[in-house]
Amino acid sequence: MLAIFLSHDVDWPRHGPGMDHIMARRDRFEDNIIEKVLRGYNPYFGIPDIVEMEERLGVRSTFFFRPFYDDGTDVNCYSDIIKEISKKGWEIGVHLNDLSSVDAVKAQKEKIEEISVRTLGCRVHYLRIKTEDYRKIRDAGFLYDSSLKSFRDRIDPKDMGHLQIDGVVVFPVTIMDAYLFTYMNVNEERIIKVFEEAIDIAKRMKKDVITVLWHDSSVKMRGGRAYGKVLEFLYSREDLEIMRGVDLLRRVI
Repeated sequence: MLAIFLSHDVDWPRHGPGMDHIMARRDRFEDNIIEKVLRGYNPYFGIPDIVEMEERLGVRSTFFFRPFYDDGTDVNCYSDIIKEISKKGWEIGVHLNDLSSVDAVKAQKEKIEEISVRTLGCRVHYLRIKTEDYRKIRDAGFLYDSSLKSFRDRIDPKDMGHLQIDGVVVFPVTIMDAYLFTYMNVNEERIIKVFEEAIDIAKRMKKDVITVLWHDSSVKMRGGRAYGKVLEFLYSREDLEIMRGVDLLRRVI
């Protein structure tokens, strides 16, 4: 059965990027969201929304948290969230900022593990990974990575399935929300069609995994707010199995 690796990157601290950042991108949101932003609301904090949607269907996914955020805030701002969702079955992974050395990667892994259980998987921020980085990831103790993506502007079999690089199981990113609405220029009405086409390609090419990356920061945005429909569509397909990264890992090794 074709597996859907459902994953979410948490790119921003809990308080978000700040009002100036959001207002400069106000065209991404409906007016009612912007009105709430003016009263202090952070629309980038979408973890509760995702968890609620997935829990309603009995689905579990993987959240990748950054050890440190751009404003210097560390992952402890999410400590209660991480503990709660981990206890309820969501997988916690590491969204790596720094691949300069094995020690740097290991330190980021340990930072997340101070809050959570052992982390087995990672994804590099901005998907900025090179072939030589996999050895560092392996030596830091990770068993799988999901940072590889060959094409931004289309769905391609090369971004499906899994492979191994230097002893690390790699799940390439097949569909990312941000690329759907930029490089691929897909509107909300066509999102499900894109997923249908990806599933057809995977089956035709005998690929075993489609990896989906949907940021928690996008679920209140135009486009990104379609996550609920995407989730319901995937769940409705009897020929698919929605999985966390750790579940896939056990399947392929």
